[in-house]
Amino acid sequence: MQKKYRTKFPVARIKKIMQLDEDVGKVAQATPVLISKALELFMQALIDESVAQTRAAGGKRVHAGHMKQAILHHRPV
Repeated sequence: MQKKYRTKFPVARIKKIMQLDEDVGKVAQATPVLISKALELFMQALIDESVAQTRAAGGKRVHAGHMKQAILHHRPV
């Protein structure tokens, strides 16, 4: 029985994008699911840091400048 994973990003689209690269051959079924989860975690970290930058600046809405500051001040884990 195959387990169905719920992802926030479309797995089929991720697979299509991966296969646009000529160097990428066949893609295992789990690979786009893992890429989707990694993208989800990346986006969550970016949003969390952007919100922190917005609050530090005394703002109520996240703007592109806050996201830019989040990226520039990011320290790799």
